[in-house]
Amino acid sequence: KSNVCRFCGTLNDTDLRGFQEQARQGPASDRLCPRCNVAMQTIDLGFEGGLLIERCVKCLGIFFDPGELGSVIDSSVSPVYQIDHDRMAALNKEEGRVEAQVTYVKCPVCGQLMNRSNYGARSGVVVDRCRNHGVWLDGGELGRILKWARAGGRIHDGMRRKEEQRKRQQREKLRKMDAEQPEWDLTVGVGGVNRGIGMRGLLGAVFSLLG
Repeated sequence: KSNVCRFCGTLNDTDLRGFQEQARQGPASDRLCPRCNVAMQTIDLGFEGGLLIERCVKCLGIFFDPGELGSVIDSSVSPVYQIDHDRMAALNKEEGRVEAQVTYVKCPVCGQLMNRSNYGARSGVVVDRCRNHGVWLDGGELGRILKWARAGGRIHDGMRRKEEQRKRQQREKLRKMDAEQPEWDLTVGVGGVNRGIGMRGLLGAVFSLLG
């Protein structure tokens, strides 16, 4: 459900609900919230080995350094062995944060505009990602990602990635075959007109079918 109260408009803290017992608030960070432009708060989630995140006390957005979001998911979600497709479909229908206009925000570390990308397959969450410094999640998005993971979202995403890799390998194999084949003509009749088509033309048609 939405992290915004539908009656008063107050932000509900749904992201760190499962970390309240072990989480400890640290000092103010020198990193600014990319949405509110105020200093974020450092929070120690209490993980073994330490894991510090930066969070905006105003909008409840969170910035994760590289690898930290994956660690939070690993520590928060019990092993999942199958995909709950009904639950995943329901998550996508649930009310989330809706922007009147899509905006690109700056990385709190380098100040460069971050790229927007879907987090995993069918998570319904679009994150802001800096290639070098980490990921920004708006308030409520971490909770949605955790629900997605508990519904088997990472299994689904892994299957999608494997399928994409298989298609890439197929396309690469056909390209190599295409490069190795000599050009020759196969005359076929189309509408009463004889037309020549080469082996590369045939492989090109296969490429288009594979996408």
